[in-house]
Amino acid sequence: MHHSPLLLQLVIILGTARACGLLLRHVGQPPVIGEMAAGLVLGPIVFGAWFPEFHATVFAPDSLPGLASLAQLGLVLFMFIVGVELRAPDGVRAQLRSAGLVGVASVLVPMGLGFAVAPWLHPYAPDGVALFPFALFMAAAMSITAFPILARILKERNMTHTPLGRLALSGAAIADVLAWVMLALVVALVGAGDGYGGFLRATGGWRSWRRSSSSQCVRSMPGCWASMRPTARPR
Repeated sequence: MHHSPLLLQLVIILGTARACGLLLRHVGQPPVIGEMAAGLVLGPIVFGAWFPEFHATVFAPDSLPGLASLAQLGLVLFMFIVGVELRAPDGVRAQLRSAGLVGVASVLVPMGLGFAVAPWLHPYAPDGVALFPFALFMAAAMSITAFPILARILKERNMTHTPLGRLALSGAAIADVLAWVMLALVVALVGAGDGYGGFLRATGGWRSWRRSSSSQCVRSMPGCWASMRPTARPR
């Protein structure tokens, strides 16, 4: 009879993450940094290299999908709690305006650095990848923020309800959206081909998708608003 090692995996992961978090807290670092270090310790770099047989038994490849699904569920619930607790006391429009300025500025600077270093790193790129898609990939990789890590650090330090915490979360969310859209464009460019022909095909696909998704959103807005009206009325 086959038994799932999920319970043993959770005990080992939670214990190691707690120990590493407490250790990093004593040196002035957020506990989430220690939890990230616990992932490296339990991975093939440390645990797998020191105890390969035990690592292969506990973290067998066929048992990892269940663990990954549970981790994804935990991340979704955590981000939901962060979103529920986020407030905009100065108004949504003012919050979006200031967060948009911060988000765009936080994308443009690392994007410029990514474009600057791309020509020197392009020789290390895989064969068949042109300079322009590679430069876009470097710009997107430099611009993407670890949004859940930022949210966890702010929540542990009780800064999610402060003006600085709200601005950081909102700006990071906008920056991540811009960076991931750019990364999707890079994937489309590499798949469509090199040169301006591939760029035009990818842009045409993006425009058609945007047109169809926008029309679907417009058609669904009256129904969404009708369902939200009972809860949107002031009491």
